[in-house]
Amino acid sequence: MSLVAVLDDRLLLRPVAIDDYAEIRHLHAAAMLSATVGVLSELEVAAFVRLVHSPDYPAILMKEDVFGAWLDGELVGTASWQSSAANGVTARIGSIFVRHPRYGIGRRLVTEVEARAHQSGFDKLAAGVTANAVPFFERLGYTVASHGVKTYAAGCSLPVTFLRKELTGPRSALH
Repeated sequence: MSLVAVLDDRLLLRPVAIDDYAEIRHLHAAAMLSATVGVLSELEVAAFVRLVHSPDYPAILMKEDVFGAWLDGELVGTASWQSSAANGVTARIGSIFVRHPRYGIGRRLVTEVEARAHQSGFDKLAAGVTANAVPFFERLGYTVASHGVKTYAAGCSLPVTFLRKELTGPRSALH
């Protein structure tokens, strides 16, 4: 049996609750610090980590439907989605952070939020991700649309690649 299959059997995905926010802050800061080395400047990473630990971060999380992945009780990843304010027909995928990359945790989380967005009536998805995440999203069927800057809050803007994906197939019930 592969390590990915073992992890999948022990991985619990569920919506996060406000009681999970301390763990989320820790995970998001740690993942940003490790995953973006050589991709973002030290100033950009520091600005994001300051935001994560600021009183504003819970309000940012509450705007999205955030799902967490717990492995043996430890939060190891999050992914979120929300309706795009720009057109109301596109769901925006955001807040993808994974503690242990390359074990399928991120894929499972993105698949979960895509399914929930699709079940809610969205066939089009968009994501704005840092350069390190672009290959991951391309493997999941996203295509590069443009490059720009994503502003998270005052004092925290990051260079991102904007990607798009269209979902096909029936809107099946979630398991």
